[in-house]
Amino acid sequence: MSSKYKDIEPMPKFTDKLKEDSSEVYQLYEWDRFYQDLLNCNGGDGLNRQQHRCLKAIAIGSPHDQIAKELNIATTAVTDYLKKPYDLIKMLFPDETTEGNMTPTKARYLILSNYKKISQSSVSSFDQKDEPNYEVNKNIEDISLIKEYTWQTIEQVQPYIDNFHNLCNSENYTKAFYTIFDTDDYENCVYKFLSSHGYLNIVIALYERLIESWIPRKGEKWEFITTLACLGDAHDRMGNHEIAIGHYQNCLEIAEEIDDIDNIAGSLVNLGLAYFYLENYEEALDYSRLGLEIAREIGNREFEANALNNLGLIYSKLKQYQLAIDYYHFSLEVKSKLNDPQGAAGSLINIGDTYCQLEKYEQAISFLQRGIEAAHHSHHNQFEVNGRFNLALALESLHHYSDAISAYEEAFKLYQQMEMIENAKDCRKAIIQMSKAIKEDISDFMENGCNTDDFENVDLKNNFDAETSEKLDNEVDDDFDHKE
Repeated sequence: MSSKYKDIEPMPKFTDKLKEDSSEVYQLYEWDRFYQDLLNCNGGDGLNRQQHRCLKAIAIGSPHDQIAKELNIATTAVTDYLKKPYDLIKMLFPDETTEGNMTPTKARYLILSNYKKISQSSVSSFDQKDEPNYEVNKNIEDISLIKEYTWQTIEQVQPYIDNFHNLCNSENYTKAFYTIFDTDDYENCVYKFLSSHGYLNIVIALYERLIESWIPRKGEKWEFITTLACLGDAHDRMGNHEIAIGHYQNCLEIAEEIDDIDNIAGSLVNLGLAYFYLENYEEALDYSRLGLEIAREIGNREFEANALNNLGLIYSKLKQYQLAIDYYHFSLEVKSKLNDPQGAAGSLINIGDTYCQLEKYEQAISFLQRGIEAAHHSHHNQFEVNGRFNLALALESLHHYSDAISAYEEAFKLYQQMEMIENAKDCRKAIIQMSKAIKEDISDFMENGCNTDDFENVDLKNNFDAETSEKLDNEVDDDFDHKE
């Protein structure tokens, strides 16, 4: 994407149902090695059963209220049980826990960083020269690409949407929230499907239905903040940036009210991106930098990566392109460690777009192609479509007209599927203009006695005349008018 990139999704990444045997921790981590190290740092004095179970639950991302429910204890008891595990973690990682209080996010990050079972792709160090020589691991976009996704079509999620509305009608708002937003399996929940596939109008309709009547009780504030964040994200991506800022500000106020430091950081980062879209770069920098500072303080690597991506976007707009590339690479490195293929896709595409602005098209194409592949396999339509559009621009700049037309065609199909009407029309217009230019260039070559074989970048099979192009454009207009 160009300045349209959106890469903020302040949602939990490692949540799963708390089970008696907590088998998930053994799938994610080298848990036995971690626990032995934990014992060794305290002279062999370990944890009791409840302390150990609470720590396992934190490691897989379960919130305190869910842990309390599963263990049939009070939420305050969860906090008490975690005091000793947190003290031991501080002893185990003294250099990384010198500042700030221990939080579930920080504890999970420390365990994840040091005892992750699945090997992670990483980004090589680079030389700090006039133009850093990044040697990014070319397999970085392959992180977790082989994954089963529950939903494939909008029809499959419709029963959940219908149930959502029924629950709202009966004023059971919390249950309605969890019908479409599943903290136990966020990657496969209905909201994630709708957001990734570009059904933003549906997301807005659902969450506006929630907030219009829902007055959250104290124990529902996290769900309400998440609702506002999802609604703000959808409006931001639809271009309604002032509306998005209103929702993000509400998120920030509620997060400050309940002392939710993670959502404070996430709200600041989201505000930074919204102000970027409004071209208020001073505000965008202030919010993004503050969000980055807090995210690093609490060890929230996801928000750290998003803030770094924001800074890349801002500096790119300020035409400080090399600085922008630096920030994108920093963001990519964090996302790779978090095993976040969609986030990695966004960073790769952002890097490619910035190389386009530097007119380094070969480098741009390399990053764009890898970003598109990562976005496609991780089912993020918006990243993929913007990557394909930018790829077409880069190919066109190198006069690879046949490949450029193919890229525009693929982008057109995705924009059409996502009902992004004006973007789809832009693709079709680009194809028409390019086809006319190709026809004119070939005519000039032939008039000058040159063989069309000399026109190496033109594929005549993809060249259609202006009359056919205009007919196709009219058909596109009729199709969209019918949909509207």
